[in-house]
Amino acid sequence: MKENRRDFIRKTGVSLAAMSVGGVGSAVAAPPEKPAPRKNLSGDALQEVAIKSTIRIAVQAPVEATATQMSFYQQMGVNHVTLWPDETKANADNLAEKKKAFFAGGSLQVYGANNISLLNDEKIILNLPGRDDRIELYKQFLRDLGKAGITYTTYSHSANGVWNSANTTTRSEAVARSLDLNGDKTGQWGDKKYTGPLSNGREYTTKEMWDNFEYFIKAVAPVAEQNNVRIGILPDDPPVPVLAGVPRLFSSFEGYKHGLELAKSPNVGVCLSVGTWAQGGNKLGKDVFGMIDYFGSQKKLFKVRISNIDQPLPHYQGTFVDNGYIDIYKVMKALKAVNFDGVVIAENIPQMITAGGGGGRGGANTAYDPSLAWTVGYIKCLRDRAEEEAAIQPIAVNHKPVKKSNKS
Repeated sequence: MKENRRDFIRKTGVSLAAMSVGGVGSAVAAPPEKPAPRKNLSGDALQEVAIKSTIRIAVQAPVEATATQMSFYQQMGVNHVTLWPDETKANADNLAEKKKAFFAGGSLQVYGANNISLLNDEKIILNLPGRDDRIELYKQFLRDLGKAGITYTTYSHSANGVWNSANTTTRSEAVARSLDLNGDKTGQWGDKKYTGPLSNGREYTTKEMWDNFEYFIKAVAPVAEQNNVRIGILPDDPPVPVLAGVPRLFSSFEGYKHGLELAKSPNVGVCLSVGTWAQGGNKLGKDVFGMIDYFGSQKKLFKVRISNIDQPLPHYQGTFVDNGYIDIYKVMKALKAVNFDGVVIAENIPQMITAGGGGGRGGANTAYDPSLAWTVGYIKCLRDRAEEEAAIQPIAVNHKPVKKSNKS
């Protein structure tokens, strides 16, 4: 990434080139009392470009966030949050109350809420007894979101959860996640853990898994449309075709394409996890940038989760966003190229040393998370740079600069 950082520094000269700089006068020339705002070619202040960006940066906030935590998010320059209530707190009244509290606590907008109890639900995904009851609960959750005025939710469809190996360390001993497909690994969702060779008791076929998804999505998509709620589907983590006897449907471009075709709904789209998708390298049909181009241009990309890793599978470890093999600056440029209008959040952040000097995140003061603050700040800088450069030199969807006309 050293070359990327040098290139980034070089690129920051673009804004300076766009400024209305006067000639180099005498050494005694007095500077203006107030620095003139940076200007782009159309005359708009560049600082305002990022403020008006449709690439909104959000954080995953606790449902019961304190006033201190809300202030911390505001200090980072964040104006949107997403919430993760369980089914005991995912009702319309509670969601509306939390939405009001976040706004009153610093004008924080609740972009979305995810019912963690209904994600990666084995009964729904594997057609186990009680499936229809769980689907009815999901439909009610969509209605509750609509009543609360929350218009987005993330959905995950992995029957045996998210898989990891033992934590490792990245830069200067920061704790990070890892996965070795050829070594010891465990799946987990909530309090339940999964191991091989058959995590869910038997082998499942790809056909029955798609039949189960079709049954679910055709039941809930109309309810999402009726209540003005968009559902963004997360990729399987890891994105491999089969794991411990269970096919993982959203582990390839073709899988996503087929899933959205089954849904046939403008309200069902993609929640792209950059770090998760990066695990697949070039083996998933489209890489991170291809997914952004394809689904973003169709307005099917609703949310983007940002993290980074050192290399694709079979063995990877997490890194800080500036130190992995995916160029997050290019991710922001790709989002700008398709006029992405959702939120970007940081996820799977390596754990920095806390204010108290210990490991882990949050420490005694759970409102203070240096890992989150550093990552959000870095992402904001890259977003702002992509916005400012686009204001100066428009970007085509294929990432090639748009040729400007010489005509006045």
